[in-house]
Amino acid sequence: MLALSSYPHTDVSRPIVVPVVPHRGMIDPAIDRILTDLARSRHVDEAEVRNALFIAYAPRLRRILMRLWYRSLSEFGCELDDLKQELYVIFATLLERWSENGSFSAYIHGALPWRLFDAARRLAPRDRPLDDRPVTALNQDDSYEAGEAAVLLEKLAATLSPFDRDLLLRRVRDGQSMTTIARAHGMNHRTVRRAWLRLQQHLRAALTIS
Repeated sequence: MLALSSYPHTDVSRPIVVPVVPHRGMIDPAIDRILTDLARSRHVDEAEVRNALFIAYAPRLRRILMRLWYRSLSEFGCELDDLKQELYVIFATLLERWSENGSFSAYIHGALPWRLFDAARRLAPRDRPLDDRPVTALNQDDSYEAGEAAVLLEKLAATLSPFDRDLLLRRVRDGQSMTTIARAHGMNHRTVRRAWLRLQQHLRAALTIS
């Protein structure tokens, strides 16, 4: 259940948010819209809105972290508890930098994984050598959960054609919807979606760890 006030520009009303985002599966569109509107209201009381949103997304955030941990983050040699603490810091940073375009949920799902990769590298023991193998959180079911270390994302984008580069950065880094991207390029939504599916296949092949 989600109880959310209208949150006017006064101190009378406050958002009351509980964990409402399921740990897996699609987010109800109505809930997504409410949380996106709440994220846009962060200028009213940033700390309170940030904490409320973190609680709302908590089940999904923990699942993303644990799935990435067992897939590859543990290889960096950092402590899981340290990454759990970083999770809130990363969420807060992403909220602060959000452009307010499109769905906040899509933005978080696209940006959080590669931020976690970046944190895992940074928290790795200094005496443990790290290679430059790219790692990926691209999966078959949740296209918006594409993940890549921030530095690797930019490096990978630079190897693509201008359209594919813009599509990758808009979708993964900025969390823009297919409709928004299609509108920006003056293209049909289905054309952009087909291009995104094609790009995902290319990325999976390019980022496969042998």
